[in-house]
Amino acid sequence: MKKSIFSIFSVIFLFNSFLFAATGEWETFTNAQDIRQFVLKDSLIWCATNGGVLRFSTNTFTFSKFTNTDGLENNDVLAITGDERGNIWAALENGIFHVYDPEAKSWAKKTHYRDQVISQLYPYGDSIFVAFKEGVSLFVKNENDPQGWEVKETYYIGESRKIVIADRKIWVALAHSIKRANLDFPNLQAPSAWSTFTSADGLPGSEIFTIFEFQNTFVAGTDSGISFFDGSTWSAAELRGTTIKAFTDWNDHLVAGSLYDVHQKSDNGTWEKLGPDLRNVDNLGVDDKNKLWAGMRDNGLARFDEDNFKWEKYLPNGPVENKFNALAFDHNGNLWAASNIGISRFDGVTWRTFSKTDGLDVGSGYQTLAVDSDNRVWAGNWGGGIAIFDNIENDSYKISAINNQSGKLAGIQINPNYVVITGLRLDSRGNMWILNYLADNKQVVAVVDPDDNWQYFSTLDGISSIEVRAIAFDNDGRKWIGTEDNGITVLDDKNTPFDKSDDDLSQGLKKEDGLESEHIRSLAMDFDGVMWIATPEGLNYWFDGQVFVKYGTINDDINCILVDAGNNKWIGTSGGLTMLHADGFQMTHYTTSNSPLPADNVTSFAFDEKSGDIYIGTTNGLSRLRTPFTKPAATLSFLKGYPNPFILKGPESFFTIDNLAKNSAVNIYTAEGFLVKSFPKDQILGSRVVWDGCNDKGDQVASGVFIYLVTTEKGLSKSGKVAVIKP
Repeated sequence: MKKSIFSIFSVIFLFNSFLFAATGEWETFTNAQDIRQFVLKDSLIWCATNGGVLRFSTNTFTFSKFTNTDGLENNDVLAITGDERGNIWAALENGIFHVYDPEAKSWAKKTHYRDQVISQLYPYGDSIFVAFKEGVSLFVKNENDPQGWEVKETYYIGESRKIVIADRKIWVALAHSIKRANLDFPNLQAPSAWSTFTSADGLPGSEIFTIFEFQNTFVAGTDSGISFFDGSTWSAAELRGTTIKAFTDWNDHLVAGSLYDVHQKSDNGTWEKLGPDLRNVDNLGVDDKNKLWAGMRDNGLARFDEDNFKWEKYLPNGPVENKFNALAFDHNGNLWAASNIGISRFDGVTWRTFSKTDGLDVGSGYQTLAVDSDNRVWAGNWGGGIAIFDNIENDSYKISAINNQSGKLAGIQINPNYVVITGLRLDSRGNMWILNYLADNKQVVAVVDPDDNWQYFSTLDGISSIEVRAIAFDNDGRKWIGTEDNGITVLDDKNTPFDKSDDDLSQGLKKEDGLESEHIRSLAMDFDGVMWIATPEGLNYWFDGQVFVKYGTINDDINCILVDAGNNKWIGTSGGLTMLHADGFQMTHYTTSNSPLPADNVTSFAFDEKSGDIYIGTTNGLSRLRTPFTKPAATLSFLKGYPNPFILKGPESFFTIDNLAKNSAVNIYTAEGFLVKSFPKDQILGSRVVWDGCNDKGDQVASGVFIYLVTTEKGLSKSGKVAVIKP
């Protein structure tokens, strides 16, 4: 390609990055169906989940959720309990404790066990026993500690999973044994303080999961059934061959939860299965109404219905999982998310998920999304081809597939039925472009028009590799195709993809042209005609024939790029997020350390041009960040101001002037024509501006009628009135 000097970015947006970090500007969305532990307090069930702390009301059967935007450091919660003061304790995957005060409705953080893997928090009086990978620790109150607590002592007895204390004796289920000690022993840190029970003492199986006190007897749950302690040895296994992970006492009967079902021991000593199969039961408990509850891995909560002898299941609403490979908006403003186990759709309030249970071929996971001119959502799968979601009536979707059986896409060489799709992109003429990775017939790029006519481009035509990964269009309609191992091919089809006679595939980019790597992960064209190129070795950009390197991103391992309506570049990396401002120089960085990002590995983006919201997909949750970069209107025809009347209630009161055109300036006048407030066009970053009711000096205006006048660079103008009321 021709080389020239890079000289662009004439418009500089000046704004304070505080705008993005302000409280309430972030919201996190997670899947929280993986119930690791729960604790029942009054009519509430508090759950440690993969997506934060989940709270379920047994009165209203409704969920509420606490995530990193509600005070948690992150959303991966391993253990939970409640103390004698009514506080809720949650241990995160990094060992951080968060303590929730229900009266203050706030979380406090305790860092004493940072980087430890916590398996249980066991309250005992005003102390907490902590089970973790290396043993058991005693955590006690200390008014002299800044966090109010201290680690008093630790017993390094091995990988501890479950604690039970009774009659001043502490019992600990370890991975392969059970240990017991007397709390009155003068030195529990001494190995001699602990008695050890293994398979030599009758414990069945090779792995211990839990221990429970039932009617003055201790019961062990193992990978080969249930064993009872008779005072010296452990009994032969009951429910032999069954992996037992949870116990509870319900109506003076022992109840056990396993990988496949829940059993209750009857008065005659036999075990009765409660209801139909219930998978992956890790927790059991009884609420204040004497109802039996189960917490399950990946399947939420369940309550046993005694009258109908069945389980009623309760799932928190959320995406299908917490890894977001791709995001896209449909024409109705719904957000679609692709993940390894299915597809999710978010309407702004409720998530709907599509997975194997809906007949969806999940394959090895969905990697890419696009929306066609008919508002059908195309989802590309690693192994399963393409699934197309067509909203046929109300909220009912017809899902059709394009795979090897359709004859339109090719599988990989070793498995013709394994069709890998790594890219989908709709062009301005309504044609859908498809990247068919590793296609055995070498036809790795396909295009289909609205009438279902297909055309293909292969390595024989000039595509540089069968390992195609990314696709974008430039302002001339050329197709930029990024590969995994051989840089970029530029397909200039002269905007006639079904006539190959005039095609030019002679242009492309490789390392010798300035690419940091020939492994291309993402491509995006901005409003200045600059093509941005994501690689695992850094960020490149191309303009007018020359390739440059953009230094300063939060991490050089770049996953994805998005250009918003304000021409800002959002750069997702494996180590956080960088926003490159529209001036091409200023950068704002976000990580889990300085923002509510749910994870530092950023994998996908979607931008809502109407609201200015950017959705940020990561490997452990989804963030929504409010920005001012709404898409300007073409004219001022739909200009509106709200609320009207505008009541000056306090510092959080704002009057919004919306649907501004590009390069608008706004002035606010009194009814007599005196200028009160000016918003120059370089301070307006999108299609709206907000007025706080103050004049240019910062003084609040008096009650009255005010005129707002909007003018544009092209000579358009429009005005409106607002009544301001100052109580």
